[in-house]
Amino acid sequence: MTGRLRVLLTIDVDGPRQDEFVALWTRHAAVVAEFADNHGQSLARSHDDPGRFVITSDWTDESTFRIFEQSDQQQRYLQLLWPMRRAGSMTLLTVVAQNLDATSVPV
Repeated sequence: MTGRLRVLLTIDVDGPRQDEFVALWTRHAAVVAEFADNHGQSLARSHDDPGRFVITSDWTDESTFRIFEQSDQQQRYLQLLWPMRRAGSMTLLTVVAQNLDATSVPV
């Protein structure tokens, strides 16, 4: 069985806009959660660099993620995000196991 797709995003945000970014992501997360093929997401901040954020989101597969990427909702979010973003990267991962309640579970 093929595992779900996990998207790992790293986004560097200018200092004065970091709180604005967190608020923007939080609002957008509610929109993303409405997509049936989204299976959760999180936002984390680096301990070493408070301007570096890491976002993970889980999707049924790459094709459903790509559909989301092209959606009007995502495009509106990106238009707001780009001016506050210094740098970033995206990595697509296949989830092969997940630790739930201290038990490794094949996906």
